Amino acid sequence: MDEKLPFWENLSLRIHLFLCRNCANFSQQLRFLRDVSRHDRRAPNFHLTEEAKRRIVAALANKENGD
Repeated sequence: MDEKLPFWENLSLRIHLFLCRNCANFSQQLRFLRDVSRHDRRAPNFHLTEEAKRRIVAALANKENGD
């Protein structure tokens, strides 16, 4: 995501993401987080809902507690 891959590595990654739903979903989540953190120009008015904020706080608290 952050730098260009050589042709064969890029092709290999694309094939893997096509075949592996878990990695494809993770890749989409990373792309979303990257865009939001950079205040992507395509969504300048993006705001997290209160529910989303609560879920993030709960997930971080669980992670700190080792859950």
